[in-house]
Amino acid sequence: MPSRSDVETLRAANTELSRLLDAELVDFFASLGNAAPESVRDALLDFMPALVAEYGDVAAVVSAEWFEQVYGSTARLATPVAAEAVEQGVRFAAGHLWTPEPSAIVGLLSTQLDKWVKQPGRDTIARSAERDGLHWARVPSGAKTCAWCLVLASRDAVYLTERSATKGANGSDYHGKCDCVAVPMESIDDYPDGYDPTGMYDTYMAARSAAGSNDIKDIAAELRRRNPDLVTDAVHEH
Repeated sequence: MPSRSDVETLRAANTELSRLLDAELVDFFASLGNAAPESVRDALLDFMPALVAEYGDVAAVVSAEWFEQVYGSTARLATPVAAEAVEQGVRFAAGHLWTPEPSAIVGLLSTQLDKWVKQPGRDTIARSAERDGLHWARVPSGAKTCAWCLVLASRDAVYLTERSATKGANGSDYHGKCDCVAVPMESIDDYPDGYDPTGMYDTYMAARSAAGSNDIKDIAAELRRRNPDLVTDAVHEH
């Protein structure tokens, strides 16, 4: 069973990756100076896919080593996000370069970059777990998480409890700057210490009932309003 310390070890490694990525992106953008928007866009189209490929491989290896240490089974490495997907994201964000605040592109790309680079690590764990016949669940880190992650994590608890048709949840439903960790487990009893899937599910169901909707976006919005002290993206009504 993975301990809370095991989960924290992987989360900390991913956090360090995020820090290094942000530093590389900021430095590269600064190196472009006052170049024309077209030149900056083209430079980013070259730089970003290479950065995602390099750090995506690192994320996969980090997760593989973690999986092998915790579970004693050879991991199945995932591949980095395709260059075409990265280029599409860069072209979308590049619209900021033709505005009065072109540097706004850095924040948008930083969020996307974080998601792209962490995905191979999450896929490595999910694929390795599924190959070994394990279920896996999303485990939020820290005292609070965002409403979206809480909703998805609570649903993972149901997948485990009810033994749904698929052994894995949807590994692509992560966002940039997300610190959740995909944790393989054999049963509901394998949750790390301090993780309360039942409490999260009760919170989810209360928000779902109040929202009067099965749409996850409506439920997450209601959860933000009902639980301002529980989530990082709370809506405070006065």
